[in-house]
Amino acid sequence: MTPGARLAAATEILGAIEAAWRSGGAAADSIVEGYFRKRRYAGSHDRRWIIAEVYAALRERGLRLWRLAAEGLEATAERQVLLGLLCAGDIDPAWFGGPHSLPSPSGEELAALRRAAQREGAPPAARHNVPDWLFDRLATRFGAALEREMAALAARAPLDLRVNTARIGRRRVLEQLADSGLKAQPTPWSPLGIRIEESRNIKGHALFQKGLVELQDESSQLATLLCGVRPGEQVADLCAGAGGKTLALSALMQGRGQIFAFDTDRRRLSALRTRARRADVRNLQAHPLAADADLRMAQLEAHRGHFDLVVVDAPCSGSGTWRRNPDLRWRFAPDDLARIAARQRALVAEAMTLARPQGRVAYMTCSLLTEENEAVVEEALANHAGWRLVDFREAWAETIGGEAPESAAGPPATLQLTPARHGCDGFFFALMARG
Repeated sequence: MTPGARLAAATEILGAIEAAWRSGGAAADSIVEGYFRKRRYAGSHDRRWIIAEVYAALRERGLRLWRLAAEGLEATAERQVLLGLLCAGDIDPAWFGGPHSLPSPSGEELAALRRAAQREGAPPAARHNVPDWLFDRLATRFGAALEREMAALAARAPLDLRVNTARIGRRRVLEQLADSGLKAQPTPWSPLGIRIEESRNIKGHALFQKGLVELQDESSQLATLLCGVRPGEQVADLCAGAGGKTLALSALMQGRGQIFAFDTDRRRLSALRTRARRADVRNLQAHPLAADADLRMAQLEAHRGHFDLVVVDAPCSGSGTWRRNPDLRWRFAPDDLARIAARQRALVAEAMTLARPQGRVAYMTCSLLTEENEAVVEEALANHAGWRLVDFREAWAETIGGEAPESAAGPPATLQLTPARHGCDGFFFALMARG
């Protein structure tokens, strides 16, 4: 591809991502993947350049929008990409006007873009590339640590793996990764994790293809461990998705007991079955649930009061994963957050009906927002007599051992992980026990 064609492609992809925000369409990574699936002629160098520019525009969106607005320029996808290139250096006139290229910007527009690239004095929300309404919430959450946490959320995330300890030890995995030229180290908190700082396609590695490791951020590994699942228990994963935690729970159960994986998305459950076969998981039942509330209630009726542990890895804003998914900063509005939180409250209430006497409900999100985390747990406990909050530090001592990290959550009994403080995705965990 010519430089002009690469620039046009980056602009087209960014425009498609913005359109998906307005329509509730696919996530950025899916749009990027679909774009190149239809364009096999794009070489690896072309793809790397295009993807880098698209994700730079997403990571720096707030600042770029502010700079464009300060010059009275509409924030088109083309201008956002051009502004990023001007901030990094300059643009070549030869990139424009050719086949598969963008039209040349006018001299007046180019001059305005150059002025925008030099603009300073952006307000905090724009400087940190967050919508105003979200920035206020994060400022309340982080307090004096705001600058450090926002910088961490803007950084690129490392690649974390979970070792399938039912089949192999972490030391052996580290040795095999080193033998294949990969620099890896144990994760600082999770005894199951391995961290690879450099970007590599681990899915092509024999360890992954044999089901000996799985992609799972350290924060998610810790939440799974803190559930305290035991061999022989009956477990429900109420929002199983593609099953990262489901597989981790199975390994901790040593294949004994049963895991019921529930989800409304049949495609994700199908992916879970594929992953389970690769990991040699044999104590799993995958059950699709209806989206209709009445049908869902009827499907779950036979399971009420049955489970020792119910895991609710609730759909959320994903604000804790911005390092990996910078587009999520811009996908949600305040009304969306209220709708998501209402769904989370309903899921926890549903989970409580599925737990047996002395059973547990583990609630978790990859969010940093109080409305999705502490507020959901507080309401659940207030509305359901006979339930109590288990201090995560007690669970840590019993399941992981050693000194537990300091939580960024309001109530200290719940665990809020953050990128700057803990070096992993932003993640919330609360364990509630019945009786």
